[in-house]
Amino acid sequence: MRINRSARSRYFTVLGNEVLRDRRLSFTARGLLAYLLSLPDGAREDVCTLADKNPGLGRRGVAKALDELVEFGYYVRRTVRDQDSGQVRTETYVFDSPQNDGEVPLPAPAGTGEAEAGKAGASPKGNKNPNEEPTHPEPPTPTAAEAPTGRAEGAAPADTASAGRGAVLLSRLGRVEPKLALSAADALALAPLAAPWLDRGIPELEIRSLLTDGLPPAVHSARALLADRLVRKLPAPRSPRDAAAPAAPLVECAECRDPLPRDQQTGICGSCAGVASPAPKPALAPVDVPERVAGLRALLHTRPVITVARG
Repeated sequence: MRINRSARSRYFTVLGNEVLRDRRLSFTARGLLAYLLSLPDGAREDVCTLADKNPGLGRRGVAKALDELVEFGYYVRRTVRDQDSGQVRTETYVFDSPQNDGEVPLPAPAGTGEAEAGKAGASPKGNKNPNEEPTHPEPPTPTAAEAPTGRAEGAAPADTASAGRGAVLLSRLGRVEPKLALSAADALALAPLAAPWLDRGIPELEIRSLLTDGLPPAVHSARALLADRLVRKLPAPRSPRDAAAPAAPLVECAECRDPLPRDQQTGICGSCAGVASPAPKPALAPVDVPERVAGLRALLHTRPVITVARG
């Protein structure tokens, strides 16, 4: 049997081999002990919650495994009384090595101390758990001077309609990529950055592709990530084309004013130049249409014959 271990720098639990190889414990009790030791201090777990997380074991199996851990000093229960309220509660302690009944360290009762200077009720700043990765800081709301307008220098900024369409576009990103789901406030704050994309005639499908492709495994702040991509990935301006505009007229002959062929932009037509135009192909007579249709249907229903040459 070959054992493969991955090098880890965070989110791991260290256990001694003497614990995992303690033959006095069943494999179920050892696995339960390893799970309990992986939890943070202060976690709330009992027989019911542990059984719900492992339906195949059931409450009876969890209780039996806990009894094994209690018997050999890995799991200790203590009943204490609150000195202020008088309420009685049960506290549990999990150890990574067996503890004798008389050597189990219990926390000292809470005592009163001197009051510290400062205002009460202030929330501490910074990351409460230094082992966890901090959340990406929220970017400031872009101002009119910082936000790209997508227009020529000296032109007016994006109008309210463009900003509104940009907010709607950003709010729909969560349907395509859940990592980029935005609140209504975040979508409105980023709308000035999305308006230039629409003003430059970029299709919404292309915008979604540019904003959602190549995302990191974990997105701690969708607003900060989109603010960066809206500025950094903004394409160059494109010339807008009105789909409802009429097509360009054909060039006329300089003499007879008849339309010239599409591949000819100047000059006169073939008739004015004395060049006979090729005679048009005769149209199919109405009486010949059924015969032609029948021939085409026969070709569609004919199966090709494949001949295989054998040497």
